[in-house]
Amino acid sequence: MISSFKHIDYLAVQNLKHGDVKAFDELYNKYSQRLYSFSAKYLKSAEEAEEVVQEVFLYIWDKKEGLKPDNSFNAYIFTIAYNIIKKYFIKKSRDNAFKDDLIYTLLKQENNLDQIIDYKFLLEKVELIIDSLPNRRKEIFIKRKYHGLSVKQIADELGISPNTVENQLVSAQKQIHDELKKEKLAGLLFFMLFISI
Repeated sequence: MISSFKHIDYLAVQNLKHGDVKAFDELYNKYSQRLYSFSAKYLKSAEEAEEVVQEVFLYIWDKKEGLKPDNSFNAYIFTIAYNIIKKYFIKKSRDNAFKDDLIYTLLKQENNLDQIIDYKFLLEKVELIIDSLPNRRKEIFIKRKYHGLSVKQIADELGISPNTVENQLVSAQKQIHDELKKEKLAGLLFFMLFISI
């Protein structure tokens, strides 16, 4: 039997899908403050949180024809916001001066956002795991994640194929992930945001 249930924003999303500016304003007014609060918890910056909100709704407007009124609009926009924040952190994490703040911010939010985690211990653990990687794998990983070099740049610099670089990065990623899981350490959000290739 097909359910007749429709999400609370069904009508507004349906109208927005067809270019209704009033529907856009309605959804913006309903969700912008929630998105702002969500973003500010991660970014610790009012200006950057506001930028995330603007980017989310700009994306929504640009992609309005593809909206699916039957799906949860709330879940959709928070997923978009999370992905924007994730990209922001990946970019910023290359700056070592920013790294401690990044880890502290992310880890503080795990476990219902209220359990304070010893992020310095986690950072030291991750550094030890990276240091234990085989020499070539470690060199490639550091060039990619700490120096921000592209796969091609690393391949050219080391005189190896881009495919070899990618394989080494994937192996490093898996090894770090496995070690964190084995230790039953929190911080997988950190892993996703910083370690992800």
